[in-house]
Amino acid sequence: MDSKAEEFLRQCEALLLVRWVFPDLNGIARLKEIPGAMCRRFFKSGGRDCCSAVLSLACTSFAPEVQWIVDNGFPDCSMLPDPDSFHLVSWSRCPPGQDGAASIGQVICSSAWHDGTPVQFDSRNAAKRQIERLAGHGLALYSAVELEWRLFIKRSILAHKYEPLLLDIHQALQSAGLRVEALHTEFGCGQMEVTMAPKWGICGPDEGFLYRDIVRQVAQKPRLHRLIHGGAVQRPRPAARLHFNHSLWSADRRANAFFDAGPERKMSAVMRHWLAGLIHHSAAIAALYLADGELLSPIAPAASRRTLPTGPCSLATPPSASSWAPTPTRAAATLRTGCPGSAANAYIVTAAAHPGRRAGRSGARDAGRLPSSMEEALRALEADTVMQQALGPQLIEFYVTLKRQFDLGLVQASMPTSDDAKKLAWERAQYLENL
Repeated sequence: MDSKAEEFLRQCEALLLVRWVFPDLNGIARLKEIPGAMCRRFFKSGGRDCCSAVLSLACTSFAPEVQWIVDNGFPDCSMLPDPDSFHLVSWSRCPPGQDGAASIGQVICSSAWHDGTPVQFDSRNAAKRQIERLAGHGLALYSAVELEWRLFIKRSILAHKYEPLLLDIHQALQSAGLRVEALHTEFGCGQMEVTMAPKWGICGPDEGFLYRDIVRQVAQKPRLHRLIHGGAVQRPRPAARLHFNHSLWSADRRANAFFDAGPERKMSAVMRHWLAGLIHHSAAIAALYLADGELLSPIAPAASRRTLPTGPCSLATPPSASSWAPTPTRAAATLRTGCPGSAANAYIVTAAAHPGRRAGRSGARDAGRLPSSMEEALRALEADTVMQQALGPQLIEFYVTLKRQFDLGLVQASMPTSDDAKKLAWERAQYLENL
């Protein structure tokens, strides 16, 4: 056992409880509370068992009937903690220890079968696979998320006194080791955003996962709701998004592979291939990026047509939907994917970007029109063989089953009316407390 693992276990043993958390397909934190004194035993014996079906739960914990899981008897998998992700849970409502320090810790886990094979439909594993594939090409991912959400006063008007809450969120994020660059209001009523500093490799989506979970916990103040859901507000107010800012660098992290000083737009061949692939696969990507109720209501035909050469992406910082302005420095050669809804899974958002490089090399750029419904997007995802290969056919199968049985099955079928205002109220009732 290396020194990093030993230090992790030493820290665990000083705590009452340690949350072993992992993301389900919606990016919601599922966990087991492990007594600090038991962490060493489970870590050395190959992890803690967990039913693999938990990875495919809906946001309300509805369990879709995924045929593979049923046929295999709801098999257990092992939760494998990543020592690099360990942090204290300063925002916990549990009383602190005798010295005033936090008594709860948290570590992010990946899942594996008992023979050591990674669980294919684990979204964190999917993101790690894509990052490892990039490393095979001599590239390293450098990324960060900007997560927007809305804040409501329960059974009342939209909230406006936000500064104390943002301070609490900042302190919680900081104590978990996340570096905040900015906290501010957004364009929508009650809409907030926190911008994070970029991180290398799996640490970027790890922070996106933690960020969303911490906001959900800290915002549980009296008379407050937080809404990490892009669509369940009265349209046409601005939707809340998860902006995926990313660039590719050389393996030694010294050269930005997206930057080329020669061309007029300073875009390297790697960046052009990457962007072309994102555009080419955007119909399938829509199913993964707009993962909540936003695609339940049909998109207007004009909005679903491809009108921008960048599709769901834009260049530069700060970018806009139509920005193609080149950035003047190597450090700023970055892509900003503004398409994902704020309820999207940060690991899946990261993993879904990777097929861009392969498709881009073939010269594919035409995406046609975007899907106008969730079912149309799911069909596009099922038909996209490159996405199937990149994320793994089992993850795609489980994800599509979850969306069809829960979002399209239970939620949409139980909507009592075709009236838009009432449908929005129904979406809020289904998603507000869960996403």
